[in-house]
Amino acid sequence: MADVIDVMAGSDADPDEPEHTEGALVTQSNLGAEQERQSAGVRTRKRLGLMFWVSVAFLVLLTLGAVLAEVLPFLSEPDQRYPELRTEGPQWAHPLGLDKSGRDIFTRVIYGAQVSLIIATVGTILAFLFGGLVGLTAGYYRGRVDSIITTVTDATLVIPGLILALSLILFLDNEAERRVPILILVFVLLSVAPIGRVVRAATLVWSEREFVLAAKTMGARNGRIMFRDILPNVAPALISYSLIIMANLIVIEGAVSFIGLSVPPPTPTWGDMINKGRADLADHPHITLMPAMAMFATVLALNFVGDKLQERYEPRESVL
Repeated sequence: MADVIDVMAGSDADPDEPEHTEGALVTQSNLGAEQERQSAGVRTRKRLGLMFWVSVAFLVLLTLGAVLAEVLPFLSEPDQRYPELRTEGPQWAHPLGLDKSGRDIFTRVIYGAQVSLIIATVGTILAFLFGGLVGLTAGYYRGRVDSIITTVTDATLVIPGLILALSLILFLDNEAERRVPILILVFVLLSVAPIGRVVRAATLVWSEREFVLAAKTMGARNGRIMFRDILPNVAPALISYSLIIMANLIVIEGAVSFIGLSVPPPTPTWGDMINKGRADLADHPHITLMPAMAMFATVLALNFVGDKLQERYEPRESVL
């Protein structure tokens, strides 16, 4: 009888064991698949692509050339003339050719990058600071504060950037000696609104996270929460978007230079070089196309790097 009871007990227990083992195997398989998907996602996010690094290399070389232009041995003075080689096309000694005054276009493109990069970089940094503060304030406090700030920023976005820039330049001061500070001020005013909107949207998302709510519950000050908890999470996306803003400022500066309201001669600028070469576009297209291609490549590289970084640091719903 005892043997029969043991057999019956064993037969009752055996069917349960395979089900438990099978469930454990399924659970482990799901966990492994989930971990594999997560690792694949991380690898995908880390892969920025060849064009990203090509764009970064181009921007680094252009920046180094602009900063070290005074000491580079293969660059001449930007206003040095070679009368016997006027309007000559690209050649070994002058890789981008010469303009109708006999000046080396490659040298003038590098020196012209100084103006564009300085104005766009300083303008973007200042807009980064002011726009970030405006966006943080609007997204964190919400309510009436958010309504007022959003109304003001939306009103500034209605006006076309180039028209606003020209109006402010002519209104503030038309003296060429003070043109650079005025251009920087104008570009800051143009960039605060779009940067503020991006920061506001990101702040609205991060201000609802658990660690922010916990900090509020523990009695942390609003300033500490904004600058120590929210801002570090918003900054990566903001930096990537600032590169796109910088590209737009270079285009606007080129347009302002094209009509003669940027830095005065003899300092070369890309827009001024394009403007002065358009009269000879049919016979000597390189005079206009070379500075235009330099501006195009710079703006394209900044936009490409900014887009890639924005994709990488953009918050995902699965992460939030």
